[in-house]
Amino acid sequence: MRAGTASETARGVAIARSALDRPAWPTGDTEADERLTATLVEDLNRDPIELRARADSGFFRWLGARTRFFDDAVTRALHDGVEQIVVLGAGYDGRALRYRTPHVRFFEVDHRATQADKLRRLRAVHAPVDDIVFVAADFTERGLGERLDRAGHDPGRRSLFICEGVLRYLPEHSYRELLRVSAERAAPGSTLAVSVSTRDRAPDDRERAREHALAESGEAVLTVPPADVALEWLANAGWHVDSATDADADARSGRRGRLLVRAHSG
Repeated sequence: MRAGTASETARGVAIARSALDRPAWPTGDTEADERLTATLVEDLNRDPIELRARADSGFFRWLGARTRFFDDAVTRALHDGVEQIVVLGAGYDGRALRYRTPHVRFFEVDHRATQADKLRRLRAVHAPVDDIVFVAADFTERGLGERLDRAGHDPGRRSLFICEGVLRYLPEHSYRELLRVSAERAAPGSTLAVSVSTRDRAPDDRERAREHALAESGEAVLTVPPADVALEWLANAGWHVDSATDADADARSGRRGRLLVRAHSG
């Protein structure tokens, strides 16, 4: 991400996600979530019908599986009585609106520039944010734990940590530090839902082209370990993996390495 600019990948994911059918929540504000994403679609100047027409593409199938996985993680935590949900790399995620629940606090952690743009959009659509805590943080810098402390996150109470589409954009030491800090702040009974890009071979031409385009946009792919190494890093950080599903979004190409991982604290 270029300094001082909002994340293009976060914007693109939110726009694409606007074409998906997603569950509501009894106390949630689905309309506020949709108003937020509508501001992004308007900026793109693209018809939502066109987005739906593309929903059979490999990317959309992967995004659909990923979205269902994280939506399910949030609703499971709410059913289980968890009252702290920490969204690491929140981007334009609207789950704090869609799954708004009395006595539950969402902590949205992201880079300052993306967060500032999101806050501007939330104000513009009159979205309620009184139960959302916005934590500005750069994951390549130390101090995330202290920032969460100051924001009111209680490491003595159960939390759900969600980390969607973030890790591969971090250098290895920052990737592993993010896993370590989240585990350190996870009281017994806490859970982690995380998407993990893995690679057991050299990238092919299509992958190289995609990653070159991301690098040109200022959001280079930096860390894509083999699957066994990624799972080892999770364990070394203090997380106990419950499941790791390879959500292959494009079986025709043989694409592998998109893990959706559930883990719990010790």
